[in-house]
Amino acid sequence: MQVSVENTGGLQRRLTVQVPGQEIQEQVESKLKELSKSVRIKGFRPGRVPLSVVRQRYGKQVRMDIVNETMQKSLQQAIRDEDLRPASTPQLDVEPERLDAGDLEFSALIEVYPEIETIEVGSIDLERPEAEITDEDVDDMLQTLREQRKTWQDVERKAQKGDRVLLEYAAEAAEGRVPEEGEQRMAIIMGESGFDDLENALAELDAGESKNLELAFPENFREPKLAGSKVKTELKLVSVSEGELPEVNEEFIKSFGIEGGEVDTLKEEIRGNLARELKQAVNTLLKARLIDALLEARTDLEVPDSIVQQEATGMAAQATRSQDQAPDPAIVQAFVGPARERVKAGLLMGELARQNRIRIDAAKVRQAIETVANTYEQPAEVMQLYYGNQRLMEQVESSVLEEQVVDWVLENAKVTPRTMKFQEVITSATQAARRG
Repeated sequence: MQVSVENTGGLQRRLTVQVPGQEIQEQVESKLKELSKSVRIKGFRPGRVPLSVVRQRYGKQVRMDIVNETMQKSLQQAIRDEDLRPASTPQLDVEPERLDAGDLEFSALIEVYPEIETIEVGSIDLERPEAEITDEDVDDMLQTLREQRKTWQDVERKAQKGDRVLLEYAAEAAEGRVPEEGEQRMAIIMGESGFDDLENALAELDAGESKNLELAFPENFREPKLAGSKVKTELKLVSVSEGELPEVNEEFIKSFGIEGGEVDTLKEEIRGNLARELKQAVNTLLKARLIDALLEARTDLEVPDSIVQQEATGMAAQATRSQDQAPDPAIVQAFVGPARERVKAGLLMGELARQNRIRIDAAKVRQAIETVANTYEQPAEVMQLYYGNQRLMEQVESSVLEEQVVDWVLENAKVTPRTMKFQEVITSATQAARRG
């Protein structure tokens, strides 16, 4: 077998493979002999069919099968011999042809991963957040828990900040009425919705009252047809409810599984949860800062377009909640830029692991799954779910490997500690996760 590799631009390569005709013919003859022992043809006893008859009846199909099989095997062998790292499935460039000597020649286009030079981690500067869980942080979380258990009572007055408002609307979007029939019902908390136009309009209405107006819908509104648009809207205030916080008493505390009903025990539980949240947030921030440093040092890194397109499609599907159908190509195109950066980041993190022989630690994978499982009532069932689902396992393994890479970098890069408050770390990590 002879192989030649041509760089056709970027990360695309053309592999041209020649396979000796004698090699193919020997495989064809061998296959025909096997068939002659098992094939049934009228007029001949089983196992006694002459080879010439088998060749006449099955020769063309057998040759086609052998040629296709040979192409697949030789292409994979050529990829291994040339030490290529395919990023996509090879595609035949031209139809295979028979040469004068009976040899077979074909070529295929293949996109490969880039060759990345050694990443010098010693030159990377990282800031490591350092924070402590204070009593104030614990009290703030306790207040959040009370907010989550708030009870609501309808009131006969106009809506105020903090009230829960139930409303109905129908809007005339450029693409048609939303909803097509009837009214769309939703609830918001006044002062927390981020929809200022809507809140201002609701504050003027009494329960049961309606109003026609133009509303400027925010960019992140849940209905894509209305997001970022100013449209004519029919609005109705259905009801206004006032919230009442529960007392931190024995009943409230026991509702969180604290059998003794003691507030100090609940606070200890809260502190432990915040510590785990802080650890995860620090890891998220460190990973984001490491990725920023890697990308800044490799601004010219080429990445496979096929992988970028897959990532952009996945991001578009997630953003439009269209997991069961292909998202609109125009929407996919809008995600190509962020997808390219995400693919670059993944390749660089993976390359750091490869260059420094960092392997996935099975014990850390199990620990990560246990951490997730322990947040559920039946941890054993959740553990079983993860270990029985390849996709979930791959997600956990990828996350664990990235954490191991970050840990390794912290031991080898220039790390400067930076004192921060707990909430600062959480907020910064949330923003970093959104960018990623």
